[in-house]
Amino acid sequence: MSAVDRITVRLYRKHAQDRMAQRRVSEEDVLRALNNFVDRRETPKRSVLYIGPGVSGAPLKVWVFPDGHDPSGPKVVKSVAWKDDDD
Repeated sequence: MSAVDRITVRLYRKHAQDRMAQRRVSEEDVLRALNNFVDRRETPKRSVLYIGPGVSGAPLKVWVFPDGHDPSGPKVVKSVAWKDDDD
Protein backbone atom coordinates (compact mmCIF):
# COMPACT_ATOMS: atom_id res chain seq x y z
CA MET A 1 0.00 0.00 0.00
CA SER A 2 1.53 3.32 -1.02
CA ALA A 3 1.40 6.50 1.05
CA VAL A 4 -1.38 7.70 -1.25
CA ASP A 5 -3.47 4.59 -0.47
CA ARG A 6 -3.00 4.72 3.32
CA ILE A 7 -6.17 4.17 5.29
CA THR A 8 -7.13 7.00 7.64
CA VAL A 9 -9.73 7.35 10.38
CA ARG A 10 -12.34 10.06 10.06
CA LEU A 11 -14.05 9.41 13.40
CA TYR A 12 -13.85 7.17 16.47
CA ARG A 13 -17.37 6.53 17.82
CA LYS A 14 -17.83 6.87 21.59
CA HIS A 15 -18.03 3.10 22.00
CA ALA A 16 -14.70 2.72 20.19
CA GLN A 17 -13.11 5.40 22.37
CA ASP A 18 -14.37 3.66 25.51
CA ARG A 19 -13.06 0.27 24.35
CA MET A 20 -9.71 1.77 23.34
CA ALA A 21 -9.29 3.21 26.85
CA GLN A 22 -10.46 -0.02 28.51
CA ARG A 23 -8.22 -2.25 26.38
CA ARG A 24 -5.23 0.09 26.14
CA VAL A 25 -5.43 0.46 22.38
CA SER A 26 -3.86 3.59 20.90
CA GLU A 27 -4.79 5.43 17.72
CA GLU A 28 -1.41 4.27 16.39
CA ASP A 29 -2.47 0.66 17.05
CA VAL A 30 -5.70 1.18 15.09
CA LEU A 31 -3.95 2.83 12.14
CA ARG A 32 -1.24 0.16 12.05
CA ALA A 33 -3.89 -2.61 12.05
CA LEU A 34 -5.96 -0.94 9.31
CA ASN A 35 -2.97 -0.28 7.09
CA ASN A 36 -1.41 -3.72 7.53
CA PHE A 37 -4.53 -5.90 7.82
CA VAL A 38 -4.30 -9.62 7.18
CA ASP A 39 -8.07 -10.19 7.12
CA ARG A 40 -11.05 -8.04 6.12
CA ARG A 41 -14.64 -9.24 6.10
CA GLU A 42 -18.18 -7.99 6.38
CA THR A 43 -20.05 -8.86 9.57
CA PRO A 44 -23.75 -9.64 10.16
CA LYS A 45 -24.06 -6.37 12.14
CA ARG A 46 -23.52 -4.10 9.11
CA SER A 47 -19.86 -3.41 9.71
CA VAL A 48 -16.50 -4.44 8.31
CA LEU A 49 -13.98 -6.22 10.51
CA TYR A 50 -10.28 -5.68 9.92
CA ILE A 51 -7.67 -7.78 11.71
CA GLY A 52 -4.08 -6.60 11.65
CA PRO A 53 -1.07 -6.08 13.88
CA GLY A 54 -1.01 -3.28 16.42
CA VAL A 55 2.22 -1.41 17.19
CA SER A 56 3.50 -4.31 19.34
CA GLY A 57 2.66 -6.83 16.62
CA ALA A 58 -0.25 -8.33 18.59
CA PRO A 59 -3.34 -8.88 16.38
CA LEU A 60 -6.00 -6.21 16.75
CA LYS A 61 -9.62 -6.40 15.59
CA VAL A 62 -11.07 -3.12 14.31
CA TRP A 63 -14.75 -2.80 13.37
CA VAL A 64 -15.66 0.05 11.04
CA PHE A 65 -18.84 1.21 9.35
CA PRO A 66 -19.16 -0.19 5.82
CA ASP A 67 -16.50 0.93 3.36
CA GLY A 68 -18.88 1.46 0.46
CA HIS A 69 -17.06 1.61 -2.85
CA ASP A 70 -13.78 2.91 -1.42
CA PRO A 71 -12.08 0.35 0.86
CA SER A 72 -9.07 2.66 1.19
CA GLY A 73 -11.13 5.71 2.19
CA PRO A 74 -11.40 7.27 5.67
CA LYS A 75 -13.00 5.02 8.28
CA VAL A 76 -15.50 5.51 11.08
CA VAL A 77 -14.35 3.12 13.83
CA LYS A 78 -17.13 1.36 15.76
CA SER A 79 -15.11 -0.81 18.15
CA VAL A 80 -11.72 -2.40 18.78
CA ALA A 81 -10.40 -5.43 20.67
CA TRP A 82 -7.19 -7.36 20.89
CA LYS A 83 -7.76 -10.65 19.08
CA ASP A 84 -6.83 -12.73 22.11
CA ASP A 85 -9.13 -10.84 24.55
CA ASP A 86 -11.94 -12.98 25.88
CA ASP A 87 -14.36 -10.16 26.71
